[in-house]
Amino acid sequence: MTDLKKYLKGLEEQLLLKQKEDFEELLAEDFFEYGSSGNTYNKEDQLAAFKGDNHERHVVYQLSNFDMTQLAADVAHVTYKVFNEQTEQYSLRSSIWREYNGKWQMFFHQGTVTR
Repeated sequence: MTDLKKYLKGLEEQLLLKQKEDFEELLAEDFFEYGSSGNTYNKEDQLAAFKGDNHERHVVYQLSNFDMTQLAADVAHVTYKVFNEQTEQYSLRSSIWREYNGKWQMFFHQGTVTR
């Protein structure tokens, strides 16, 4: 596994732990997501999910089939599969990461529920 691929996999795993500080640091200011619910989200929406009791912090996710394609020196596309142990549901994930000022941040993400 290439160093960048291993590094981005670690960042994806870090985001699956759902810590607000990670979302603040790792999501680009112009981040957007097509969620598995069919809704669209931006960085503010993701950070707002940490307010109140509506955020699942106790969920365990299993990441598998991780792959990466480097689109440019500072842009990479990653794909992987996630199993949510709470809902017993699989989803396919796709993210675009870009390096800005020496720091990799997620610019785009999409999750699609699957069997």
